[in-house]
Amino acid sequence: MSIIYFMKQNNSIFRAWLFTAEQLELVKDTVAKYESLSRRRVAKIVCERLNWRDFNGSLKVIAALEALRTMEEKGFLTLPPAKRSGGYHEIKLLTAQEVDFKEPEEKLTGSIETMAKLRFELAEAGDKERLWRYLIQRHHYLGYRRLVGRHLKYFVYSGDSLVSLLGFSDGIYHFRLRDRWLGWDEKTRQARRHFIINNSRFLILPWVKIENLGSKILSQATKVAPRDWEARYGYRPRYIETFVEACRFRGTVYKAANWLCLGQSRGKGRRGFRYFFHGKIRDYYIYPLWRP
Repeated sequence: MSIIYFMKQNNSIFRAWLFTAEQLELVKDTVAKYESLSRRRVAKIVCERLNWRDFNGSLKVIAALEALRTMEEKGFLTLPPAKRSGGYHEIKLLTAQEVDFKEPEEKLTGSIETMAKLRFELAEAGDKERLWRYLIQRHHYLGYRRLVGRHLKYFVYSGDSLVSLLGFSDGIYHFRLRDRWLGWDEKTRQARRHFIINNSRFLILPWVKIENLGSKILSQATKVAPRDWEARYGYRPRYIETFVEACRFRGTVYKAANWLCLGQSRGKGRRGFRYFFHGKIRDYYIYPLWRP
């Protein structure tokens, strides 16, 4: 579990960033000076003044927002009121009519040897992204949830037939089995965790009945996703991870695609940077994309 806040002599740590007393005063002055701006805009100005940047040079605005909220909770400062029009809203369920999609009446069958070559297509913004969202919402047991931060969404076709959907997003912040296996301490994790991406959604459409299709898709995805991730975000991931709900699945497709199972979770989840117990035990899988 990451430390969001603690005091050390005259310094303070928020969101794994050490603020000196002078820096904290600068933050408080900035928030007070720009109280008429949105919280996000204030966070951006704070990042600029402290030169708080990600590994690729981009401003860490989301991290700064988390830090500012924690500072407010601890009584260090008062943020501008949250705008009702901002933030996330309840996700509206889409209908088949809205995305102009009709499910096939017949099942798609055959063998992995005779099926057409697989083709991966990114679900970009607009109609394609809405269709991806609808199919995940309707057919994935977890439903649709926003992929926050860096992410890729895929349709997978066999010839002209849509057979599967995939989603990849930033790796999880911290997981004891993974970090131990990688030999990461806190400092190393902070520097390298962006090299891990998470296979956050994997769906074979229910009318597709082709044995061993899942493992073939995953095997090809380990080549396609890192390439596209590098093209979009400027660096190549080194690992892909995922969680498989143990009471529902045995992880057969991941094992067949040579993913490594490191063990099980403890039934905890995160909202923001706060952990809570949900009781769902998940198997953790990781796929190395490189050799040190």
